[in-house]
Amino acid sequence: MRSFPLPGLPVSPRLAIALIFFSRGFVQGSWYPRIPGVVDRLDISSSELGFIWFSLALFNMIAFSIAAKIISRFGTATTHLIFAAPYPLAFIAAGLAPNIPLFWLSMCVFGLLNGGYDISCSVQGGIVERATKRPLVSALYGYFSLGALSGSFLSGFIAQAGVPMQLQFTVIGVIAIPASFLLRTALLPDENHPTRPTTTTAKRRRFSLPPKVLLPLGITIICVAFGEETINNWVALYMRSDLGSDPAIAGFAYTAFAIATFTGRILGDRIISRIGVDRVISAGATLAAAGIAFGILINQPWSMVVGYTVVGAGLSVIVPVTYRRAGEMPGMSPAQAVSQVASIGFVGFMLGPILIGLLSDLISLRFTLALVSFALLVIVAMVRLNPSGDLVTVQDRAPRTRHRPRWRPRSSSPTSR
Repeated sequence: MRSFPLPGLPVSPRLAIALIFFSRGFVQGSWYPRIPGVVDRLDISSSELGFIWFSLALFNMIAFSIAAKIISRFGTATTHLIFAAPYPLAFIAAGLAPNIPLFWLSMCVFGLLNGGYDISCSVQGGIVERATKRPLVSALYGYFSLGALSGSFLSGFIAQAGVPMQLQFTVIGVIAIPASFLLRTALLPDENHPTRPTTTTAKRRRFSLPPKVLLPLGITIICVAFGEETINNWVALYMRSDLGSDPAIAGFAYTAFAIATFTGRILGDRIISRIGVDRVISAGATLAAAGIAFGILINQPWSMVVGYTVVGAGLSVIVPVTYRRAGEMPGMSPAQAVSQVASIGFVGFMLGPILIGLLSDLISLRFTLALVSFALLVIVAMVRLNPSGDLVTVQDRAPRTRHRPRWRPRSSSPTSR
């Protein structure tokens, strides 16, 4: 692999990857409160906005395969830099866009950068976890959630104060872009994984379906996407239109969900080390399904808040653990496996809003939420169909020693990546 020497940063790989996840969450979370202002300024219709979000998701998925190829050639650390360094610039472009086509283009660039950023830091998180022999991946997604919450709250206050979006993300870029270069030097080189033998026919095909062994993992992500999309797009609407709740209470349902997700991810690695991967996934999916069922059966604003807090706790560790399992799939490179699972799962994020909206119009939103509860139970079936057999986790396979080796900053000399 090629190497690009940079000045070293005296932090451990665990701290570096945690800061990377937090930074991505903070930048992305800072964007959400700015969306209504951009939509109003450009007078974007609902149909046009729907097409823009679909395009964003599509380019996000395209980036998964692109990032996997770049990782195989340059390594995870360099791939992270390629996608993370220009990440804040996409939002500056969105704020400067004078018309809808240029705003659409900036969102396509955001989707491309976000997908590559996601895959590269997820694969690197698995590398650091295996190298340090201490559970980490679940907590990393917790740091992302914390960053998104922090960025969202701060950006809301900044937007309320009338600070231009371009100025806000210029300041973020001045901090985040140099940090990307510095944190890259603390990341670990990729592991060498044997690849499956390819036949002449396979080499000639430009596109191929993911291996069957990855399908249960991809379907798991699809089901989680359905659960999360109900929170992001429909719960507040259901509480206000069907239950007549106050807008503040309806909005609090997502806040409670986000806090429960963050807490579950921070504690997830400890729980996994005690009861194992399969049991955590099955229990989390069952808990999330029960949370939705509780909310719609009682059918009161308070029950919806309680129910979706339970959903956040139940779903919190499923995505990190599923990506971890993909990265450890024998005979496949972690980048290729994670990107393929993410590509399958992203179908849920693309089709979820469409299917939920269609069923809500045909039947009712309450009945549709009940169907989402049943969809989450499919995750339990996927675990039984393709069990990891891993009731002993990273922490159990290699117990922590009292004296851990210190990580030293790398020299500026070229190293193999």
